[in-house]
Amino acid sequence: MDWNRSKKILIIALLMANILLFFYLNYNNIRFRDESETKQFRNNVISLLKDDKIKIDTDIPKKGMLLPSVLVELQTSDAEELNSTYFGGKGKIKRPSTDRTEISYKDEYINLVNNKRIYYENRKFKKTYELRNLDEVQGIVEEFMTRRKYDMRNMALSYFAVEDGKYILNYTKRFENLALESSYTNFIIDERGVASMDRLWLNVIDKSDTEIYLSPASEALLSLADTEDAYGKTITKISPCFYFNPEDQGYIEDITRAVKGRAIPAWKIEYSDGDFVVVDNY
Repeated sequence: MDWNRSKKILIIALLMANILLFFYLNYNNIRFRDESETKQFRNNVISLLKDDKIKIDTDIPKKGMLLPSVLVELQTSDAEELNSTYFGGKGKIKRPSTDRTEISYKDEYINLVNNKRIYYENRKFKKTYELRNLDEVQGIVEEFMTRRKYDMRNMALSYFAVEDGKYILNYTKRFENLALESSYTNFIIDERGVASMDRLWLNVIDKSDTEIYLSPASEALLSLADTEDAYGKTITKISPCFYFNPEDQGYIEDITRAVKGRAIPAWKIEYSDGDFVVVDNY
């Protein structure tokens, strides 16, 4: 028996088997592939949105993904504690209604809605800062938040703009490197420093062990077709996020009445004007 010849035949047979297996697996991948993950589908979506004057100025994520859901609750605040951290306990507290509390000290004011949404306003018109660039403005924000004992490690700047010498900065909570919507801390900064802050924050309680399939971003984009709010806009970013929808609890008009719930995987579609929309599978 020619052992060398037999060895060559065996090697060739193994190579042929691997080649056949490769083509079989790839054939099935193509055959059972989600149509919305194809380049043709993405091109069709781009063309369709273009007809509605919606421009896409960013890459479209090609594939769907598996992500957990997250149990969240709206962060609550106590009026007395806010008075202490903002005004050293010297502010005057009023409760004009069951769902609203006012705290005032000299030219600074806080409106607290349902113990969850904090709106701070500074009406003292005294020039304190030279606003030269975004880094300096973010430094003002960090100083303000640190003095009031807020943790900024889970805050990420999601949008900024400059209008009439004022900086508008919008921050979003991050969880495992993804935005957690609907959660925000928004600032207006001028030469006084922080002119106003609007904050509604979410705390993460737990993360699910099971994962949810998030359909490809092209499907989320397709939902914008014939949506008047998107007409004439330019999409600048498409990214996965976690989305807490207060409508799931029946709170359509006032999110501050919600307590806790599940934040599920979704696509965050951002526009050049700072607006954004969140689209999930459901």
